[in-house]
Amino acid sequence: MAYVTYRGTNASLTLHGIRFEPRVSVLIESESVLKKLRDQSDFEIREEKVVPLEDLTPVQLKDKAKALEVEGFSDMKKPELIKALTALEGKGQSDANTDDPPTT
Repeated sequence: MAYVTYRGTNASLTLHGIRFEPRVSVLIESESVLKKLRDQSDFEIREEKVVPLEDLTPVQLKDKAKALEVEGFSDMKKPELIKALTALEGKGQSDANTDDPPTT
């Protein structure tokens, strides 16, 4: 699996049954599709699993929330999904991020 980002100038592009929008990362699981996209200069392929949540589409966020068993994810909007997923990721990390200013 890898995240593929379309760097071309078209408004969007559909290849191999996948719709690519400029500068939006898409998770590709098929190795055969990845192999074909590696040969094209308009695509950036990132093998790492870390992609900022803000860069994911609502559908991708819901898939991630489903996999992490977030309750009520199907009715959430993108900001709510990001907040819920960030809270779950924070539970897995130490409390090193306590320097954030308080929000009012």
